Amino acid sequence: ARMMADTASIVRGDGQVSLDGAENAASYDAWSTGYDAELAGWGYEAPQRTAATLKAHLGDAAFKTANILDCGCGTGLSGAALRRAGSAGAITGLDVSTASLDISRAKTGVYDALAEVDLNGALPLGDASVEAIVCVGVLTYCDQDKVFAEWHRVLKPKGVAVFTCRDDLWQQRGFDASCATAKLRLAQKTDPMPYLPGNPDFAEKVRVYYVVMIKSDD
Repeated sequence: ARMMADTASIVRGDGQVSLDGAENAASYDAWSTGYDAELAGWGYEAPQRTAATLKAHLGDAAFKTANILDCGCGTGLSGAALRRAGSAGAITGLDVSTASLDISRAKTGVYDALAEVDLNGALPLGDASVEAIVCVGVLTYCDQDKVFAEWHRVLKPKGVAVFTCRDDLWQQRGFDASCATAKLRLAQKTDPMPYLPGNPDFAEKVRVYYVVMIKSDD
């Protein structure tokens, strides 16, 4: 019952979640200790799919050396998936949940740097400082226009961002327009795919796109 209480405001089939960083930080802090095990039980494959998608777009050699931002890294599932896929460059993890960051920090050899950041604000990275960004299961809880503007700033020319987005929220929140405004070219958007197939509230009802965007020439 404890886990259900912690996750009720986050894992919502209706998508009616908070976009407030502090509120989501508290929710994810409370869930952090059971997060990895519970997600695994729900058949959560998004980190591995995202890593494979990024590797396919960069190519093996560039993927191995790329500086990568894990935007909303949580407990480190995506960073670990990147390492398993062959990433050997610097990975920076940013998240709003301090308890989740503590778990990421304990995963040896995954992250080179970790920082507590509200992703609706400025990212603590220099201009054109990363070749790639991954963002898995995060944009539901953020203002994508603010996030995309920062991605465009921190990505190197022709840098690649791979992210997940709920298919229902793509239309509702106007993601096509957001990509265009941010000068991020939509390079790939998959068919809707299962996100948490083992979660009874999500299962077949909630699906996600895996999306690839490339920083456009200014």
